[in-house]
Amino acid sequence: MRLRRIVPIGLVLVAVSALGLAQAGGKAAKPAPKPAAKPMAMNMQAPAEMSTFAPLAGNYHCSGRAFASDMGPAHPTEATVSVKMDLGGRWLVSNYRESKTATNPMPVDSDEYWGYDGATKTYVKVVVDGMGGWATGTAKSWQGSDLHWETSGSMMGKPWKSREILTKKSDHEVVYKGSIQAADGKWADLWETTCKK
Repeated sequence: MRLRRIVPIGLVLVAVSALGLAQAGGKAAKPAPKPAAKPMAMNMQAPAEMSTFAPLAGNYHCSGRAFASDMGPAHPTEATVSVKMDLGGRWLVSNYRESKTATNPMPVDSDEYWGYDGATKTYVKVVVDGMGGWATGTAKSWQGSDLHWETSGSMMGKPWKSREILTKKSDHEVVYKGSIQAADGKWADLWETTCKK
């Protein structure tokens, strides 16, 4: 008697399951989708640390020198530089253009992008030049009026490391100089220039 009661109940359950599958097109019903994750909040403001670069914006005339190196003999340099805050104030962009002269037949053209990485708490830069060279660098923070960059990249198809120091003399004058690491690990001065608005 008990078995007769259990069998009809089992048949009812099988029938209900079959009906559910039939309504779902013969497939098991999919679980309801999970609610979409909230989009990551984006800070639309430029990092406060970028404000230290704003006074550097403007047009400069630069006079300096390149030191003797594997790249060539020592020679004087003259250049113009345009500097502006760009891309919502998140990057300082500078365009450096040397003048071609008898003593500088292969002038340097380069562009630099300076920004700030909030994740690592460091200033960052990307450099490209007219000879196909490129580099990336970081600077921890201003040391008084100096900003020290540690940079590495590729120049003329060879890896290289350099150090640059920007010294802010005033809102109208800066001194920028760089050194390069030789194959023996020693550092040598590569260039120095004074730029005035």
